[in-house]
Amino acid sequence: MFKTGYILNPRQDLVWFLLLPFFAVAMALGFQAWLPYVAVASINLWITIPHHYAGWVRSYGMPDVWERFKDRLIAGPIAIVAFTVLGLQYAPITLLLLVTAWDHQHSVMQQHGLARIYDFKAKAGLKNTRRVDLGLHCVLYAYMFLNAPMFRFLWIRELHRMQVPLSVDFINGVLVFSQVVLVGYLIFYGYHLWRTVQEGGVINPVKYAFIGASYFLWYFVSWHTNSILLYAVAHRLMHGVQYIVMVYAFMRKSKEKGTFREGLWSKMTGTGNLRWFLLGGVAYAVLFQLIINRPLDEFGFGVVNFAPYPAIPEFGIPALDYTAGYALFSQMMIYTYGLMHYYLDSFIWKVSDKQTQKGL
Repeated sequence: MFKTGYILNPRQDLVWFLLLPFFAVAMALGFQAWLPYVAVASINLWITIPHHYAGWVRSYGMPDVWERFKDRLIAGPIAIVAFTVLGLQYAPITLLLLVTAWDHQHSVMQQHGLARIYDFKAKAGLKNTRRVDLGLHCVLYAYMFLNAPMFRFLWIRELHRMQVPLSVDFINGVLVFSQVVLVGYLIFYGYHLWRTVQEGGVINPVKYAFIGASYFLWYFVSWHTNSILLYAVAHRLMHGVQYIVMVYAFMRKSKEKGTFREGLWSKMTGTGNLRWFLLGGVAYAVLFQLIINRPLDEFGFGVVNFAPYPAIPEFGIPALDYTAGYALFSQMMIYTYGLMHYYLDSFIWKVSDKQTQKGL
């Protein structure tokens, strides 16, 4: 009935995938209590940027991946840069919403992908477990996005600014509907687990410990802070560190097995080479920090302003002042640099892909 399987090994999985979310929550709460706003924003940048670098190495530094996806690796970034420039100039708030939506989808897919690796290693689940698991992630995350005060205030505020007719009863109806969907899907998922056992499949309990730890972080922070930056610190610490660990483990195993042609990636793995991989990430973060060493609104060449949002008393939502608007804008700038990262990960990390399985 139960069979354990690990992404790396029991000890390393405990550190990087099971306990890290709790450590990230503790750090976020500490930042909220003791660090000023600017320090929190800087920490968010330093956590986020190095994991983008790991994605570039995984995509452009492996000759086999480059040859297989060359057209996507060239055309995609060009289109994304053009989209970002136009968005920053003509519709920065809309860009924030679109990029945030993609970021949420990317976050869900990373945790879903790691959970899929747990099943792959344990040979657990049924043929449709992948789709059922994806549904579970979408329902859990959507429930948080609709109900947690931090996110609820954002989407209600934006719809109100767009003059979309809203009423308290309508919003309450949406929230109740999301609760019904959540309970219904959890019942359905329990039935799926029962059917898995009945059909002779096995369940990897470590996968569910991992999923539980991940959603503990998201749910706890989104319900205990109204700061999108503090949420991002906890989320990025978990997301970024796990991604960097996964990329390096993938490259290390690939080199040990000799399953990919050598390239930049192979020079950063193996005995004594971890430092070059880490130094590359630090150098990339320093370069990024130098580029935006002026205030972020100056980085936008003056074409981006922080749109004022009045209070919405009927929903208990306060006005969005300059400081809060700046927090949203700085988060948008961070997200925008990640657009290509989201794009690349959408096709280079499919666990069902035979090439990807070579490094797992």
